[in-house]
Amino acid sequence: MLDLDRLRSELTGACADSGLDPGSLVVFVVDAVRPAGTTPMAYLHPAGFVWPDTVAVFRAVGRDRAQLLHRSPQNGIAHRIAVWDGLPGLPAAALGPMLRHELAHARRWEQSGTRFFEADDLLRSAVRAAGGDGYGSLPSELEANAASAAYAARTLTPAALARLAACADCAALLDRAPRPENVVEATLSELCRRSDWSPWVDAAAREAYVSEVRAACAAWDEQSARALAAGRDAPALEVVSPAEP
Repeated sequence: MLDLDRLRSELTGACADSGLDPGSLVVFVVDAVRPAGTTPMAYLHPAGFVWPDTVAVFRAVGRDRAQLLHRSPQNGIAHRIAVWDGLPGLPAAALGPMLRHELAHARRWEQSGTRFFEADDLLRSAVRAAGGDGYGSLPSELEANAASAAYAARTLTPAALARLAACADCAALLDRAPRPENVVEATLSELCRRSDWSPWVDAAAREAYVSEVRAACAAWDEQSARALAAGRDAPALEVVSPAEP
């Protein structure tokens, strides 16, 4: 089971590497062993909600609990990470790179905003509906994997890196495939290329939507976004029992 002191320490290190304020985070540790086939850890941006198709670990946190506990008493909102307490089969050394991967998504929200995540979710849903092929090539995943791979190379021993590489669930954390120079534009270009994310509307409507998201991302104020999640001195760690299905 996860050692909370180690989790806090690894989180602090990953935050320092990513440039993220540790006090802007709430981490939910779900008091259960990771079910087979589920994601070990996941990120939810400050404006996000838990829906019926959200990853299992956040459904286990529960919609209401994720919403009520992510607000700081000082002001605004927080980045949220959820992780299973029991992670059988995963090397202990995976924790830091997994956190660094999720924090890359958090930094993307700070840089590009909620509308980017809306578009990214549409693209992810289309990829999943098509069988999941190409998930690792999503621009936001390439960005997060590049961050975790660089972090792992800097912080882990050769033996620990070898254990991660040998673990099917961890191999992507070491993926050094180059990230797109412009993650937002790469994501929107992919949406323009395919129609399966919105088969009920025509090409003109899809292009209008993409243009709207592009403009919203360009207008996003990173400093204001960072200020919204400020206010705590340290990350909040919450151990929670799995929510009722």
